[in-house]
Amino acid sequence: MAQRSKKEHIATTALPLFLENGFKGTSIDMVVRESNVSKPTVYNHFPDKAALLLAVLSLWIDANKPLITPLRDAAELDEFVRRHWLTDEAVRLYALVIGEGWRFPQAKRLFWDQFDHLWRKALSYVSSNVEGFDLVSIDLWLDHQLLNRLKLL
Repeated sequence: MAQRSKKEHIATTALPLFLENGFKGTSIDMVVRESNVSKPTVYNHFPDKAALLLAVLSLWIDANKPLITPLRDAAELDEFVRRHWLTDEAVRLYALVIGEGWRFPQAKRLFWDQFDHLWRKALSYVSSNVEGFDLVSIDLWLDHQLLNRLKLL
């Protein structure tokens, strides 16, 4: 297995910090400590914290691409959404983007365009064979699922 680049290592190490502390609460010094690299190394790869979060989200989104699989009923759809789309990490990222997205507009746009939008599109497709769901009802149902998960944080 190929060794990760320092840039990828820093971004991967920063993800749990952003999830736990939010954007404002995560300092570059915290990232330096957790990633065990120097501050100049972090700034060599990321000009600011927003660029770091953009890289964090980009790596995370690449690892969490939408899945398409046939679903037979609402129970299967519900289980699929919980297991693959609205994971604990995903819900915490939604909370971060909704709560602090104005601080990192480029990363926020990436999250909505490359994660939320693509998952909703995939789920609309796979739910088209599930009785009781159409394009409008699936979108409302997905919003409801997301809001319920966010309330549990």
